[in-house]
Amino acid sequence: MGRKISPAIFGLALICFFLPFVNISCGGQKFMSFTGVQLVTGTTINEPGMFGQKQNNKVQGEFLALLAVVAVVVGLILSFLKDRTSAILTAIIGGAGAVLLLLLKSKMDNDVFREAEGMIQLEYTIGFWGAFLLNITAAVLNVFHLSQSKEETKVDSGGSSISD
Repeated sequence: MGRKISPAIFGLALICFFLPFVNISCGGQKFMSFTGVQLVTGTTINEPGMFGQKQNNKVQGEFLALLAVVAVVVGLILSFLKDRTSAILTAIIGGAGAVLLLLLKSKMDNDVFREAEGMIQLEYTIGFWGAFLLNITAAVLNVFHLSQSKEETKVDSGGSSISD
């Protein structure tokens, strides 16, 4: 059963990248929000300038966000395969995706703290936490599936797992 829902978990994790990932606020007032896709690809933001003119600023994509979405896509593809090797790789990739998201969070927190000296706060939203938890779920589910299939193999080949 675990291998049957693994594609759904990675699919949901991929959808999470289209949801708001992080809100940026200053003094408790939210003024910007980024989706996971915007963190991957980068985006242009319009900021009001002096005398009512708008300034367009390019925000570069985050490499760790790109690696995290690649991990989710690779995990999704591998989760359709039904052999033991792909189950092992899927578990590893799920864990790696979660670690990459934590590294992304740490990097962004450090960047904002260094650049804004604590005046700007980041709030990680449903997209980020959903992708993170779904990656962990995929890793745990595939490890569980591997342990179950290993026990079934022992029972099938040895008849009984209790020594006589």
